[in-house]
Amino acid sequence: MKHPSLGVLPLLLAVVFMTALVPALFILIAGKNPLGAYGALLAYTLGTQAGFYEVLTQCIPLTLVGLGVAIAFRAGVFNIGGDGQLVMGAIVGFVLAPLAAPLPMPLGIIVYLAFGFVGGGLLGVLVGWLRVRFKASEIIVTIVLNFIVLQILSWLIRGPLQEPSRLMPWSDYLPDTLLLMPLIDGSRVHYGLFVALAAVVFTAILVGKSAFGFKLSVVGKNPFAARYAGLKEGRVVMWAMLLSGGLAGLAGTVQVAAIHERLQDDFSAGYGQAAIAIALMARLSPAFVPLAALLFAVFYVGAGVLQREAGIPFPIVKIIEGVVIFGFLCFDALSKRHRGE
Repeated sequence: MKHPSLGVLPLLLAVVFMTALVPALFILIAGKNPLGAYGALLAYTLGTQAGFYEVLTQCIPLTLVGLGVAIAFRAGVFNIGGDGQLVMGAIVGFVLAPLAAPLPMPLGIIVYLAFGFVGGGLLGVLVGWLRVRFKASEIIVTIVLNFIVLQILSWLIRGPLQEPSRLMPWSDYLPDTLLLMPLIDGSRVHYGLFVALAAVVFTAILVGKSAFGFKLSVVGKNPFAARYAGLKEGRVVMWAMLLSGGLAGLAGTVQVAAIHERLQDDFSAGYGQAAIAIALMARLSPAFVPLAALLFAVFYVGAGVLQREAGIPFPIVKIIEGVVIFGFLCFDALSKRHRGE
């Protein structure tokens, strides 16, 4: 029997309203004007060419990691290790870059990006294997692995991979043949945009049109029915985590090749955490992940404007992320209740 509560659309609108309202309350507590803050944020990010280009730049890694999280969540795996998988992909890609650098263009870049995908994917497979083999909580495992990978990065850029002069805590530069060049002159928008778009098309087809996509949904929604139907739940989970971690690792290599050009501390920028909210906001649909990523890119880029123009600290973005995650979890529970599930 359907619950006589509000329809799904009003519930969604209520979640969006609360997502805007809660940060506004924090802005008021800080003694600032929420309307003025939101106005300054939108005026720069969507109202100026430079701001919009930067939003597109931030949207690239957010989309890639968001796609990976959506695939994992579809399989019922709560992958919150996007940051660690992104960094691991960047590390593996950088370490193996000398193998790809001599190859002709664009083969060298493709191979380099593939190295990053494999690096992040193997870390994802480890999480999946621990869950399947030992029933380990993927939430705890991914949290632990995030810390481990970040410490590995810190050791590498202060040890074996540190730049030749040994003065700064970062690596040497990536070979020029593997760099992703700017797509638009005078901006940081780069050819990684096409990598993200290709990933969106691939995952949308995989999820919506393939047998594997059907298996993902069945295992994620009802693992008991999946086992009864003869589906190998463990195999689906591990493949899902391979793809999930791989897409995050791909984002890591893209960020190094296009933005940082070397390994350094804190280049993940919390994309893994934001990707959780992005995947939930997109309702785990790959086609809608770029739109949700665009919204969060506006917050990421606009945070600097809020600091400069309104004196509002960057942690407001983290508050927004938390509100979005909580709100869309509530929306999911209420919509299921409305459908009588």
